[in-house]
Amino acid sequence: MKKLVSLVLALIFVLSMGVGAFAEMKYNPSFDVYSEAVYLVDADGNVLYEQNADQRMYPLELTQVMTAIVVIENIDAAGGWDALATYDMNIQNFLYDNRNNGIISTGMVSGNTFTAEELFNDLVIASGYDAAMILAKLIAGSQDAFVELMNQKAVEIGAKNTNFSNCHGLHDTANYTTAYDMYLICKYAMGLEKFRETVSKTSYICEATDTHKKLVWNTYNGLLINGNIHYYSPVIGIKSGYTPEIGRNVASYAEYEGFAYYQINLGAPYELDNGYNLALVDAKNLYMWAFTEFEIKTIVEAGSQVAEVGLELAWKKDHLQLMIGESFRTLLPVDTEVSSITYEYDVPESVEAPIEKGEEIGKMNLVLAGEVIGSVPLVAAESVEQSELLSGLKNFSDMTHSFWFKFIVIVIFILIALYIALMIIRNYNHRKYGNFKRKKRL
Repeated sequence: MKKLVSLVLALIFVLSMGVGAFAEMKYNPSFDVYSEAVYLVDADGNVLYEQNADQRMYPLELTQVMTAIVVIENIDAAGGWDALATYDMNIQNFLYDNRNNGIISTGMVSGNTFTAEELFNDLVIASGYDAAMILAKLIAGSQDAFVELMNQKAVEIGAKNTNFSNCHGLHDTANYTTAYDMYLICKYAMGLEKFRETVSKTSYICEATDTHKKLVWNTYNGLLINGNIHYYSPVIGIKSGYTPEIGRNVASYAEYEGFAYYQINLGAPYELDNGYNLALVDAKNLYMWAFTEFEIKTIVEAGSQVAEVGLELAWKKDHLQLMIGESFRTLLPVDTEVSSITYEYDVPESVEAPIEKGEEIGKMNLVLAGEVIGSVPLVAAESVEQSELLSGLKNFSDMTHSFWFKFIVIVIFILIALYIALMIIRNYNHRKYGNFKRKKRL
């Protein structure tokens, strides 16, 4: 593999792409991206970069983000953060049997008792498999019952292509997700104050008690560790993981100068490149690219009058002014001029009074180089009363053109015709038989 892309390359962004590249709304960095699946999106949901975002992938320790969510939302029913739970022999044996030559315990020994608060810090900061299993048992009574809660929450969040088979993140083909789903899960987790507070820490000291020695739990996420080759100060959490079979994953969140992004990187190569973890390389390079080359721009402002439509049934007024119903802001390359965005109107040819100010009439699509980048509602800029005279004439006109009006007119015409025919026949018979009777009397 070629020598790792340096930080200098990370700062040389899309200058060579020009207007034509952005014309197709494909935001591609000039550096290599090693992760198999990537999803980079800002806090407002504007997608900056994605690659195989809906492809099934294995989350590994990123599974524990959902574990943390379920713990937070169910801990009160289990006794609160001061509740005690024990690292029992069954869990210890399971982790020993499934260690795959790796370290799967964060210093615990069977029989150690911890508070839920301590275990939660082990889970979130140090990705403790042991803490995950102990908390699962505390919350739901069994691993299976806890996993059921995890999958229920995934459905609720909208992670439709995700299935959890365990709470700890040890690899299992039935434990899968996508980069997009993992973004939804991480975004939900970061909305929980307890998770956000804990995930921002890089270490936690669990003081010694009668049941265990003093333990120190540190993060393994190089993006968070000051002095690490991957350190990037805007990053806050979230979780990393790896196995030789699956590769390297990282889920992260970063804030800088008023901008914020979520990023999911799954399936980067396992082997280090000159000491560099390529999942973390991707995350750092893409963040630097995003914070340098893109910004939120206001495209249109609410209240601006932009179009008009024909108006019917209003006295001495035949057009209705339309204004933008809500402002539209989106993420664009810094060198994209707002004036280069064009508008397409989707409105009826005319509307009928009465109309209330603010009533939605249609929409306006915002187009950049042939691609629709968003739309805003178009609403009435004023209230317009209906003319009773014009309304009455319109109703009469509509009535005369209706099927039932035409049907009734035809029926009446037929009945009149039949009546006239009947009268003609009756008069004819009256004359004929009247003359016959007079002749007979004579």
